Amino acid sequence: MNVLQPLLIITPILLLLVLGVIVFVLLYQKRLLQHKEQVQRLQTTKQYQLLEATMQAQEEERRRVARDLHDEVGSMLSLVRLNLHQLVAGIDGANEEVRHAEQTIKKLLDEVIGSVRRISHDLMPVVLDKMGLAQALEALRRSVPATAKVAVTYECNDKSRRLEPKLELILYRMVQELLNNTLKHAHATLVHVKLLFTDDEVTLHFEDDGVGFDYAAHLQAASQGVGVVSLRSRVNLLNGKLNIQSEAGVGTRVEITVPTKQHNQQTLYQL
Repeated sequence: MNVLQPLLIITPILLLLVLGVIVFVLLYQKRLLQHKEQVQRLQTTKQYQLLEATMQAQEEERRRVARDLHDEVGSMLSLVRLNLHQLVAGIDGANEEVRHAEQTIKKLLDEVIGSVRRISHDLMPVVLDKMGLAQALEALRRSVPATAKVAVTYECNDKSRRLEPKLELILYRMVQELLNNTLKHAHATLVHVKLLFTDDEVTLHFEDDGVGFDYAAHLQAASQGVGVVSLRSRVNLLNGKLNIQSEAGVGTRVEITVPTKQHNQQTLYQL
């Protein structure tokens, strides 16, 4: 009995020590996991903040260039056109050749002025600020020049619907980028854009009948194209979903769905 008594005393103590070690290890592992999750959240927040700052800088630069083009370059070109007319009108006995040269130069100036206005509008669309995304996409459709030889169709289930200005701007930029890429690279003849509103989501459908590309191989590539990366980054910034379907020779389909109420921990950049 005297031999067992120490064992009976030591055994519970050892069990308590072992249990304490197990609890300590579990708590330590839990703290490590919490720390890792916190680091990941901080890294994600930092990435969002960096992306947001980059996009804000881009938009500010677009505004500056658009304002300079419209207010300075556009005004100077209009003044040159006026001075040209006054110069020719002041020439006594101006012959037909001079008149023809005047009309040719005026036509060229009108084309340049139109290009400046179009570029200024692309950089900072006034319709987007005043009338919203639905109307701005219609204006974007009409702005495609006839020389592009691409028919662009557009439909929307509620053209009077407005979203947060910052959300509208990001969605507009994505459609603008998709359309520019199609005009430059897809060799498409038809583009269809659809904007669908629900109570808590907005969905953008973009489809073209161009040459397409091997999207599966594109995803496996070491470095993806800037366009896809940019789209994915913006969709992630909006807590949305991006679905791209494309194969060589069958065109490209893009679907973007984002919540209309943004509850991101980051603040979208100011307009």
